[in-house]
Amino acid sequence: MGHLPIRVSTLKSDIKLGFDIYVQLPHKTLLYARGQDDIESHRIGYLKNKKVRKLYIDDKDEQHYQDYIDKCLTAAMQDDSISLEDKADLVVGSGEATAERIYEDPHSKKSYDAAQHTATNLINVLGQSDEILKGIFDHKLSEDNSTDEAKMQKHSVNTSSLCISFAEHRKLPKSSVEFLGVAGLFHDVAYATFSGDKKHLFFKEVSEMSAEELTLYKDHPKIGADILSDKEFASKEVFNLMLAHEEKMGGNGFPNKLMKLTPEQETLSICAFYDREVTCLGKERDAVLEDFKINQIGNYDLKVIKEFKSFVKKAGL
Repeated sequence: MGHLPIRVSTLKSDIKLGFDIYVQLPHKTLLYARGQDDIESHRIGYLKNKKVRKLYIDDKDEQHYQDYIDKCLTAAMQDDSISLEDKADLVVGSGEATAERIYEDPHSKKSYDAAQHTATNLINVLGQSDEILKGIFDHKLSEDNSTDEAKMQKHSVNTSSLCISFAEHRKLPKSSVEFLGVAGLFHDVAYATFSGDKKHLFFKEVSEMSAEELTLYKDHPKIGADILSDKEFASKEVFNLMLAHEEKMGGNGFPNKLMKLTPEQETLSICAFYDREVTCLGKERDAVLEDFKINQIGNYDLKVIKEFKSFVKKAGL
């Protein structure tokens, strides 16, 4: 039987686990907590202090773990004594674990199902608190986990969360919000298929890419969408959104140089662009919003740009 990694940041005390938890040592795996128990707060604190990020569960307990996360999120959102930072840690930990899984195994139904589950949880928690979106964006990567892979996982969770919140702000249909939540998590999955020295393109200004680099980078929406296009379990709406996440109005985007965007396509494109600038390129949020007034006019509908800037500022992003 195999083991599935889980993140310490998704654990909450005083809630029965429902599955055994293991710690992995160099040459053996040891039982750390039994499923019939909860895990005490001091033990969670000890793991965090020791910078232990992952524990392990049996593969067969995956659904029990998902049920546990649901209970933890529900309990945390209803508990006023829990700080916004701790609530955001729980949400981000769950989301980034799913993003990590997507990048490691993008073709599997289990990864897609996890993305759907995570999107549903994000919709629920974002709908319960106006502050959670800011908490997700303000969540910093730890010094010992600031790799490019970690940044891409954060970018996925941020984009998904922003898509959900902005789509609901725009009053898009509920089904569209759900598709956008999943597409936000999956949109840059092509990153997993790029060779090591080409992965840096996801952290480079498009304007600074060589002709060869730009040709490769412009293929990434199609490469990512193709991963899901032949999967019976994947929604056509999701991979069509993935394919269009770099499109802009007037044929200024790629890979298909669309002249017009649907509200859903425009929502994913503008949200993914904003967080790429912030999370992947390391720009200040105010500078990115200022750039909209200069370089993004014509790429998005002017009304949508104004609406997005107003929404982001109101959310404290």
